[in-house]
Amino acid sequence: MPPSMDEKIEPVLAVVGHPVAGNPTQFALESALEQANVDCRVLSFDLDAKQLPIALNGMHAMSFRGVWIDASCRGQISKDSNTADNLHITGMDQSSPVEALRSAPESNSADEPRSNWNAISVREKTWTQLVRDQLERGGFSVQQVLIISTDADVRKQLSQKLVAKNQLAATESKHATASDKDISTKESDPDCPSGAEPQLESALDRVVMVTSPDEITTTSLANVWLAVDGPASEIIDAFRSSTTPPGTVLVDLTENWDTNDISEWERCKMDAGSNCITRWDIHAACLAKVVPQWLGAEVQVDVLREAMEEYLSV
Repeated sequence: MPPSMDEKIEPVLAVVGHPVAGNPTQFALESALEQANVDCRVLSFDLDAKQLPIALNGMHAMSFRGVWIDASCRGQISKDSNTADNLHITGMDQSSPVEALRSAPESNSADEPRSNWNAISVREKTWTQLVRDQLERGGFSVQQVLIISTDADVRKQLSQKLVAKNQLAATESKHATASDKDISTKESDPDCPSGAEPQLESALDRVVMVTSPDEITTTSLANVWLAVDGPASEIIDAFRSSTTPPGTVLVDLTENWDTNDISEWERCKMDAGSNCITRWDIHAACLAKVVPQWLGAEVQVDVLREAMEEYLSV
């Protein structure tokens, strides 16, 4: 029996952003799919906020298998429920940005709402798992988290998520349990208070927030540093010069692909090794989780990451 048309047609994935130039996603996907012997075409599109809904409708009409949405384009879908409804996107979680879309299978049921795309959100769970894994490899757990961001709303939202969802919970302590002590989140100086000893609790004990690296002094109890935004060189210098707990992890949560920023983080990665989790480490891990949802095939995260490093080093 000859193959059906669906079997002959190569699946197509899209990467959308504004700008999309300098984004390593297409190259990383192509490299990983080739290594996995998966036939698939990957295309990149530079789309602004007005063009995105029109383009997504066109991609659905042309049976694109999936779409990766760069951070520069996520706001309209994640924050505007009307846009998501008009595009017939299902599976939305208002607490997490939509990072990717998967083509929804056709339904013959008149009772089910129409769905063109299924929303995919993996980034938050992915980077928190990377942090936990890195700490556990050294025999550590989260003691305190330091958030570095110039945006007060971002600091507040991130700290609330980390506590409410218990995403970076420390190992259980003999001194306290979740019922013994409320989880608190506060904005304060990250210096170690005089005479204070860190305690491990069953949930995150404290989240410290600063607006710039200038507020970080020479001693910190935080063994997880989250760099959301700000000058990379100053954040990395503060990390190098501060006295921190053993195994402290510095996480680059920025999602742009600025070449100057990338160069600074590349140098940090060379110095700190796996204790520096970069944006391309996180991005590669996210894509490795999304590809099976798009294509039903596994790809290797190492291949994705190495392809990104190659692309970004050019």
